[in-house]
Order: sequence, then structure tokens, then C-alpha cells
Amino acid sequence: MNYNLLIEKAKEKGFSDIEIAVGSSSVTSISVFSGGVDKTHTHDEVSITVRGIYNGKMAYYSTSKADEDLDLILDTLKENALSLTTQEEFEIFPGSEEYPEEETRDGGFLKISLADKVNMLLDLEKEVRAYDERIILVPYCEYQEVIESRKIINSKGLDLEKKKEFGYVYVQAVGKENEQTQSAFEIEIKTNYADFDPILIAQKVAKKTIKKLNADSLASKVYPVVFEREAMANLLGVFTSFFSGEAAVKKLTPLLGKEGEKVFSELLTIVDEAIYPESPYNEPFDDEGVACYRKEVVENGVFKTFLHNLKSAKHFKTKSTGNGFRAGGAIGVQGVNFYIKPGERDLEELLGGIEEGVLITDLAGLHAGANPVTGDFSAQASGFLIKNGKIDRPVTLIVVSGNFVETMNQIEEIGSDLKFNVRGVGAPSIRFKGLPISGK
Repeated sequence: MNYNLLIEKAKEKGFSDIEIAVGSSSVTSISVFSGGVDKTHTHDEVSITVRGIYNGKMAYYSTSKADEDLDLILDTLKENALSLTTQEEFEIFPGSEEYPEEETRDGGFLKISLADKVNMLLDLEKEVRAYDERIILVPYCEYQEVIESRKIINSKGLDLEKKKEFGYVYVQAVGKENEQTQSAFEIEIKTNYADFDPILIAQKVAKKTIKKLNADSLASKVYPVVFEREAMANLLGVFTSFFSGEAAVKKLTPLLGKEGEKVFSELLTIVDEAIYPESPYNEPFDDEGVACYRKEVVENGVFKTFLHNLKSAKHFKTKSTGNGFRAGGAIGVQGVNFYIKPGERDLEELLGGIEEGVLITDLAGLHAGANPVTGDFSAQASGFLIKNGKIDRPVTLIVVSGNFVETMNQIEEIGSDLKFNVRGVGAPSIRFKGLPISGK
């Protein structure tokens, strides 16, 4: 597609502004099972989204055809714009003064043959099974790699391009002892293929699985609780909409009107960071062409700012924070490397001094049991009983509940073990004064 010609034709047809966003991706998926290859698949995709302002209205056109007829695109856009009744004002962004620079990286993914990637998974599965005779099944052993690029060009002279590549390994193991089965999983996300260590990954998931065997529930009461980092990242991820300017426009966040106020524990700082070392989710600019940058959304418990796209920023008479990302056709609000700032002590040290408490490692049904408007949550959980500062025994069939804001005011200490999940949300392990646990 000739983008410059499309822009010229748009001006001739009366469009005040037009923008073309082009995304391309190549996703390779591999899975193995029981010593053999279960699936290998590569999917290549191109998506082109054109949005134009005609008669003050913004219309969208999406296609996967690089040779789509330009007049068809523009005529359809015009027709769609004329059918709109909204009174909103729209804009195409001319560009930021500067953009963050990310070091160019070659992750080596394309240099590794498909056969070598399959063999890596087969070795991983074999190592998990060999770790302990109580490991009876490895139901999932998967690898996925993503190579993608995105380009934005518009009638105001903006011309940006970004590329990224990353891969991840997901493995789940099932263990059995005394007629009880338990499962655990491990996800490793890397921006360099050479950083995958199948032996280390196998040891991690196997150890997790074996440690969970012979689990039981516990008495219902309020316990000191430590959320292990992966569980904590999942809890934070459910409530990221709290910090969305889009949610604030719709009055669907309890943080509305509280900028500059202390809302959480002074120990809590939440960061949205454009470029984080070795992260696969780095973004120099958002899908509106606005530069992304590091910002403290919460600083020492004080709520500092919502995350904004151009539309929500205009509503609140402020500037976009570079968090306008496309979900389908329209631009929404999304965090970039959104994480809780880590502390200085590791998980083992966080457990110290707890006479009796609960370490939560897994949450199930969290999305169904969470209200992103009020902050209330309730989820089935599993983990370990803590006694005298040490892990005592595995725990299952418990429910943890609370309110996100209230819970974030119960923080006693934040750990040093920050880790990001597959959605780009990160957290370290965190120790809380007390949360209600329902069990026996």
C-alpha cells in the first residue's frame, strides 16, 4: 500500500487528517507431549487500520490486504463518518518532541531451527519427568515466539516504526502421592533465545509440584499473609483499570478525584515504565504516536496520575501519558511494564517473624471473583502455612478475600523479587498484616 498516496487522496476527498497504522506479526507455536511433537504452527498476519477525520468525525477502516483499493478505503471512511452522531472532538497526533531510545537487540530467535526448538521442549519435558517419581504427567510443555513490527504514519508528518521479538516457555507438571494429585506451572519469558535453560525451568516446575503434595486446608480466620510475586502480579493485573483515565471518564474507578491524595500504604510505589531492561513489552510510543515514558502512578502511597490516551487526557484537560493502545479497532488505555517497585529483602526474609500465617502462591477464579470498580475480590487460593517464620506445610482449598485499596494499606513489607507476568504486569512478593482466609 502506498501510504503517501493514500494521504494525498484523503486530502483531495476533504479529510482534515488521516492516519495509517500497520502491524505485522509472525507467531510460532510448538508443543510436545509424552516424548513426541504435539503441534508446530507458524501464523503470519498483517493488519492495517486507517482512521480519518471527516466533517469533524473520526471513522475507522481495517483490512489485512496490503493492496486494498485506496478509493474504497476513503469512500468507506467518509460514509462511516457521515453516519456518526457523536459530538466529540477528535485529533490526529502530530508527534512528541522526543522518543525514548531502546538498544537494538537481536534475540537470535530466527537463527535457531525449528528442530532445535522442538528438541529444547523435549529435553524440558524429559527433565521434569525424571526429577521425581511422583511426577506422573506433564500435560503442557509449550513454546511460543513472537516477531512483530508496527508502523504509524499520518497526514501531520508523523512517521514512526518499532519492532520487538520475544519467546516464552510454558510447562505444567502433575504430581501424585497418597492418592492426592497437585499441579504447578512455570512460565519463562525471554528476549534472547539463548537465555532459555530447560534444566533450570524443569527443576523449578518440578520442585513447585512436589512441594504442593499432601496439601490440606486450614482453619478460617484472619492471618498474616504473604503474596508470592506471581500471585501478587495477578492480583495487581485485575485492578489495573483502577488507574485508567478511560475508566475515570466513565466514573468506573474509586480513584476518581483522588490525585495527589494518599490512598495506599506509604510503602507502595507503582511504576509505568516505557523501557525496562530485558522486557519484551517495551514501547517507545503508543498507538496514537505519543511518546511513552517512565511515570510513578503511585508514589509512596500517594496516587499521582491516571494513565491517559489522547481522548481521556482531553476530557481531564491534561496531556496524554503515552498509554493509548489499540484493543481491536478503537484506542483504549493500557499500561506499559506496569509494576510495583521492589524492596530490598527476599521472600525467605519476608516470612521471618510470622508466628502463624499463609504464603499464597496461586490464585484461581480471580477475574470472576473480582470487582474492578469497587476493588472487592474473592478467589480460591493455595500455598503454604507459615509457622515461626518458616514454610510448614502445603495448603489448598482456601479462599482469600478483601478489597484492593484496603489490602494495599495493609502492607508490612515489599520483597526484592520482582517478576513480570505474560501480560506485562510485575510485582515482587509482598507481606500483609492480615487478610481473612476461609478454609475448614
